[in-house]
Amino acid sequence: MSEESFPEEKQPNNKSRNIKIGAAVAIVAVLGIIFIPKIWAKYNKKEVVCLNGQTEIYEKFKDAVVLVKHTYTVEISIKGSKPFQLEVGETNLEPKTISGTGFFVSEDGKIVTNHHVAEPWQYPSDNTTSYDYLKEHIAAVLPDSISEGNYKSVIEKNWNDYYFEEGEEGDDSEEETPATTVVATVDSTATNTATVATTSPEATVPSPAKDIKYVSVDDIKITPVTVEISVALHGSKDDWLKCKVYKIADGNEVDVAVLQLNSETLPGSVKNIVDLDTAVTDDSTLKPGTNAILIGYPMGMTLANTRRGIKVQVYEGQINKESDGVSIQYNVTSTHGASGSPVFNQCGQLIAINYAGFDEAQGYNFGIVAKHAASLIQ
Repeated sequence: MSEESFPEEKQPNNKSRNIKIGAAVAIVAVLGIIFIPKIWAKYNKKEVVCLNGQTEIYEKFKDAVVLVKHTYTVEISIKGSKPFQLEVGETNLEPKTISGTGFFVSEDGKIVTNHHVAEPWQYPSDNTTSYDYLKEHIAAVLPDSISEGNYKSVIEKNWNDYYFEEGEEGDDSEEETPATTVVATVDSTATNTATVATTSPEATVPSPAKDIKYVSVDDIKITPVTVEISVALHGSKDDWLKCKVYKIADGNEVDVAVLQLNSETLPGSVKNIVDLDTAVTDDSTLKPGTNAILIGYPMGMTLANTRRGIKVQVYEGQINKESDGVSIQYNVTSTHGASGSPVFNQCGQLIAINYAGFDEAQGYNFGIVAKHAASLIQ
C-alpha cells in the first residue's frame, strides 16, 4: 500500500492567543475602574440621619467649622533676580490679611473653603488684574545701572521721589511765575551792607538727570505669595493652626478650594466632620422656598471674638432661586468673613459653599453647589 500524505495540522499560535487574552483583561480592568466605584456608590450610599432643624445642625457641626486667616504679600523680581519684598510703608506692597470660613471634610484635616480665600489675589476687589501701576512706579525710581544686590535698598530709598515728581508735574492750581532775581537791601544798621539774591522756589529744585537710564517695566515681575494661612477652631482662644493649599477648582467660576492642616491630622475637639458622601450633589432638587442654614464667621474676628473664645454663628433663610449648575441664591444673612461657610438643608446635608453677596443689601447671597466640593476631594 502506498502511504497517503496529509497536510500538517496548524498548531494554535500561543503568543497571539495570550495577547488577545491580555487585551481583554485590560479592557475589563479599565471598565471596572470606571464603573465599579459608580455602581458601588449608587447602591451603598450612606444613610442620611435627618437632623431636627437649625439648633441640632449647629450643635453637630459647630466644631467642624473654622475661622480662616490668610496673610499674603507680593514678591518682586527684576531681570530674573531672586524675588524680594519691599518695605515702603502704606502701599499695595505691604502684607494684607483677609478672613474667611472653612469646614473639615476628612480625618486627615482637609478643609473646604472658597478659592478667593485660598488665593485672594485672583479676585481683586478693585477689579484690577495686574500690577502695572507698581511696575511703573519701580521703573521710575530704579536706575538700570544698579546691581542686583542693591535693587531692594535703592527702590526703598527712592520710593517717595516718584510721588514728589508726580505732584510737581500735576500741580497747576496756581499760575507759575517766571524765575526772577529779587534784590533786598539789608538794614543799614548792620555791620556790613550787602544785597541778597533770592530766586523762586522752582529754581531751587534740582532737575532730574536726563541721561539716567531706568529699568524697563518689562524687566519687572510681581508675584503674589502666601505668607501664612491658618485656622482657628470654635471655642479656641486665638490659637491658630497652620494650613497649606491642597487643591483648587479649575477656573474662577467655581469658587471652591481645599486647604489642609500642616499636621494632616483632624483636631481632637472635632467630633463630626461635614460628610461629603451625604451632601446633596443633585442640585436640581434644591427648590426655592426650602430652608438653607449657614454656619460661619461673618465679619471675621469682629463678631467671632468673645470673652469665652472664638464662637461660630448660625443663620437661617430660604433658597430663592434654582441652581444654574454652579450656584444657588438664598436670603441667609451673610457678609465678609462668611466666605467658605457650609450651607445645609433642614436635615443637615451640605447643599452649598457660601461665596458671594451684595454689600448694599442683605438677603441676596450665593453659594457654590456642593457637588463641586465633592469632586475636589474624590
